[in-house]
Amino acid sequence: MSPSAPLPDLRITLPPGLTAVGHAAMATEFVLHLGGHDPAYLRQAAVEAGREIDRLEETLSFYRESSDVTRLNRAAPGAEVSVSPNTLACLELAAEAARLTGGAFDAFTGRAAIAAKQQEVPLHLRHAPSPGETDVPGPVFSLHPESGVIRKLRAGPWLDLGALGKGYALDAAAAVLQEWAVTEGFLSAGGSSLRGLGGNGWQLEVGASAASIPLPGAFGLGASGFLFQPGHIIDARATGAVSAAKRTVALAPSAALADALSTAAMLLTATQLAELIRSQPGLALLVIDAQGRRQGYGPPFA
Repeated sequence: MSPSAPLPDLRITLPPGLTAVGHAAMATEFVLHLGGHDPAYLRQAAVEAGREIDRLEETLSFYRESSDVTRLNRAAPGAEVSVSPNTLACLELAAEAARLTGGAFDAFTGRAAIAAKQQEVPLHLRHAPSPGETDVPGPVFSLHPESGVIRKLRAGPWLDLGALGKGYALDAAAAVLQEWAVTEGFLSAGGSSLRGLGGNGWQLEVGASAASIPLPGAFGLGASGFLFQPGHIIDARATGAVSAAKRTVALAPSAALADALSTAAMLLTATQLAELIRSQPGLALLVIDAQGRRQGYGPPFA
C-alpha cells in the first residue's frame, strides 16, 4: 500500500498497516483505508459502508432520474415532495453552510454549472420547469422536517449537492464503520472529499517543499479549486471570474461541511474568511493563491 493518498498539490500521509478497499460510486473512486482489526473483517465492514454510499447515490445524485434531487428539480412551483431523511439533512446542512458564508455556498447552481462546463442538459431534466419572466431571487424550497416534505417555491435554479453529497456519503460510511467498531482509518472520495475516522499519524502535505501539517484523528477535510474539476465553482451572488490557480482546503467536524466551506472559500475575501473562522471554533481554512502563497485561518493551518 502506498504510504500516502495523493491529491493535486496535497497529500495525506497515512500510518502503516491499514487495509485499503476501493469502491466506485458518485462518478468517483472512494477509497477506505481501515485499521484496528483483521483485514478480512475490515473488508467486510468496507462492503457494508459501500452499500450505504450506493444507497445515498440513488437518493442524492443530480444525475439519477429517480433520485430525490431530480424529483425536486422536476417539481412544479407549489408542489410538495416527500423526501428521505438524508435529503432533508443535506438541505439543512446546505442552508447552514449558506448562512455561515453569506451565500457564497449555494447548492442551487446545477443549471449554471452545466452551462459553465458546456455540458448537455441531462435527458431527465429537459422538461423541468423553467423560470418565468416574473421569477425573482429567493428561496427555492421550504423545508418541513417534521413531515418529511419539501415545498417547491419557485422554478429555475436546480439543486445539485455536488461535493457536499460526496462528503455526506463519507460521513454516512464513517457511521456504518463505527457500528462495526472500526474507529481507525481514513476515507476519501476522489481528490476533494476526505474523512478521518480516528487514530494517529495523519499528516497533510501541501506542495512539494512545505512542512507537514498534523491533523486530528477524526476530521472532515474538503479541497476545492479548478485543478479538481473545472467549472464547478459558481458564484450565484454576482458575475465575475474566479482565479483558476487558486485552491482552498477546509477542516471541519464533518466531510460534508468541509466540502461546502472549501467551495465557498474560493469566493470569500480574506476579511470574510477570518471572520468566519473567528465566529466558528472547530473550523479551519487554508487558502493558496495564484502565486502559490498560503494563508491559514484557524489551527492547525494558522
